[in-house]
Amino acid sequence: MAEAAGGGPRRLLREAAAFIGEPPDLGDLADLLDEAIPDIVAAFYDRIRRHERAWAFIDSKERFQRLHLSLAAWLDRFLRLRPDTAERAELAVRMAEAHLVIGMPLELTLLGHQLLRRLVRSEVGRRWPEDGGREALVDAFDRLQRAFAWDELLLVATYHSVSIAREQATAARMAELNQQLQESLRAQENLVRTTSHELRTPLTGLLGLLNLMRRGVYAGEAERRRAEEDVYGAARHLLALVDDLLHLSRLELGKAGFQPREIAVLRESEDVLRRFRPRFEDLGLELRSVGDPDLQAWADPQRFAQVLSNLLQNALNHTFQGGVRVELEAMPGGGHILIRVVDTGTGIEPELVDRLFDPFAQGAEGGNGLGLGLAICRRLVLRMGGRIRARSAGIGHGSSFEFTLPAAGRRRPAAEHFGPADRPLRILLVDDDAVWRNDLASWLAAELPVRVTALGDADDALRRASSEPFQLLLLDLAFPAEEGARAFDGLELLQALALSPATMLTPKWMISGHGRDFLGPELSRGWHDRFWEKGEILADRPAFLAAVAAQLGLDPATDS
Repeated sequence: MAEAAGGGPRRLLREAAAFIGEPPDLGDLADLLDEAIPDIVAAFYDRIRRHERAWAFIDSKERFQRLHLSLAAWLDRFLRLRPDTAERAELAVRMAEAHLVIGMPLELTLLGHQLLRRLVRSEVGRRWPEDGGREALVDAFDRLQRAFAWDELLLVATYHSVSIAREQATAARMAELNQQLQESLRAQENLVRTTSHELRTPLTGLLGLLNLMRRGVYAGEAERRRAEEDVYGAARHLLALVDDLLHLSRLELGKAGFQPREIAVLRESEDVLRRFRPRFEDLGLELRSVGDPDLQAWADPQRFAQVLSNLLQNALNHTFQGGVRVELEAMPGGGHILIRVVDTGTGIEPELVDRLFDPFAQGAEGGNGLGLGLAICRRLVLRMGGRIRARSAGIGHGSSFEFTLPAAGRRRPAAEHFGPADRPLRILLVDDDAVWRNDLASWLAAELPVRVTALGDADDALRRASSEPFQLLLLDLAFPAEEGARAFDGLELLQALALSPATMLTPKWMISGHGRDFLGPELSRGWHDRFWEKGEILADRPAFLAAVAAQLGLDPATDS
């Protein structure tokens, strides 16, 4: 995003150089003012306090402190920069973006810039050595004037470019939201059509049976009992359809109750398999589980059993020889547990795999019911902080349904800070895995001159990112649900940050223990700027550090 926003200023630099020359070298003035920068910054804010509108904007201790620190660092770099147009452009882009993040209007930025120019000029005149010569002083004033003029030009261009970038980004986001709305409307139409059909079928049969019973068609006791059983079966089928609809609705609204705790995954799985085993054996099918008995997950045991039961029932519907195997294993990095249900059944057509978890997709459920079972599974898994997918080599090759759950012992939502508070470059790291989160945050703060705020709660992350300036957002994708929370999932948090004016242009990197193949549909939405697997970071930490440093405009070899 920063590169896109900076393209306009850099292009303007090249065009303007023909008229106002190259940016001047201020290295000698940097040495002259080395000890004066704190005094200049103090005088700057003393003047700002007298400007009612400007002071009203920054009248908060936290915002004042951060602007104060960033101004001192900016002025030092401004004076010491080489006469290089690209570096000047980068400095102006970063200042403009920092101001845009906190919502500072252009007129206040220019007001401050002009005030700072007068203060620096005055301080140069005051400190100019007696033997420095008047001609050299005039030259120094001229170079200062040109340097600040360059910077003002760049600031205006950057604000303009960022404004255009925001409009384009907003238009793109709105187009995507409009597409999602259209899909939602089509889904509602599908709901009405499918529900009407599926409910009318058992209702028609039920009414027909009741009509025959009322007319006394079933004369014998045995016939009446069979008719009563048919009525009872049709009523139970209707109840199951309505329950599925209500359950999906509660999940969509975030009103389904969850009571997560540490569970022994193999033991909980065996409890479910025990209930299914007689039905498999009646059909001559094998059902078994394979996994480490010490694997512990953080999940609601009832919801876990519901997901696994649904997947086993799905496998039973499509497997006619061989059997089903439930495999359990820890994912790389140890942050999640993978549960895999593998069958030797009919398999899945490739074009259906990506649609199986959509509501009313009946391809995997044999057309029996509303096609909500797998959609419910997906939402349950998401709410528990995992992901689910289907895999199949095609018809006749069986299928595999895999879902993940957070490993136990990883949750700690409290915020922690790493690195000194006076560091102007700030990173927000959001991950519910406390061990991973704190290890990564402390390492980044030790290797780079940054302050890292590490959070384990999506709601808190949304509040902080919208009110505090960060130069980089590192976001885990899979979050367990918090009851009453506004953002239930990392993807929803990412979308909210991408649409917020305060964070629209802040680089957003997705980090996940799930591989790219597991997250294909989510990665395709384009809310993020870059994706990293946790395994990639663990395997090559220097590469990740170099990428972060490059994003922040740092050199990891010299800035640590």
